[in-house]
Amino acid sequence: MKSNILEFTLIEVDDWGLLDYEAAFARQEQMVADRQQDLIGDTLVLVEHPAVVTLGRRASDADLLQPVANFSSSGVALRNINRGGLATAHEPGQLVVYPILALKRKDLRWYANTFLNVVISVLNDYGLEGKLKPGEPGVWVDGRKICSFGIAIKKWISSHGIALNINNDLQTFNMIIPCGRPQENVTSVARELGSEIDMREIKQNFVQHFIAAFAYQLKP
Repeated sequence: MKSNILEFTLIEVDDWGLLDYEAAFARQEQMVADRQQDLIGDTLVLVEHPAVVTLGRRASDADLLQPVANFSSSGVALRNINRGGLATAHEPGQLVVYPILALKRKDLRWYANTFLNVVISVLNDYGLEGKLKPGEPGVWVDGRKICSFGIAIKKWISSHGIALNINNDLQTFNMIIPCGRPQENVTSVARELGSEIDMREIKQNFVQHFIAAFAYQLKP
């Protein structure tokens, strides 16, 4: 009989600060390859990106509200990537989290639900009630989407992850149909609370909730 208790293992936290999406993507790909060969351990990456729209494996130009040529002229990068999902946006002030993990359970539903419930716990720290929608990836507050979710799994090593709107101005979302839903309203923690949030504090909270949910200990 399998135990539901996860063994505590070590994880390293790597904060990349504000980093161009292309550079972050390349780092992720290398880290996944290194993790597959046990050259590195499990790592939780925290990062912010300059304005960029990413298109997941199921996305197309139909998920854009402006011609492709308008993106470069607006200073917004446009990238096709290997995660699941459709179109989403990244901006400075948004907390992006990429866990590069050897999954403790070969169970994608367990991983996704646990990860999204970490987001809900973080929001609860700030008095916000995050909710899930059956069959839809992400987290919502009062019907407004506050967190996007899209992962990639290769030989049971995870990459990509979540994008939680904290202090970002949400302007880049006006250029896309978020996750294929034209009527989707997006929000941020700052917009819901009426004031900006200390990014350093919310990163620390996220890390603590993540390691508790996935039974990790921080690597010294």
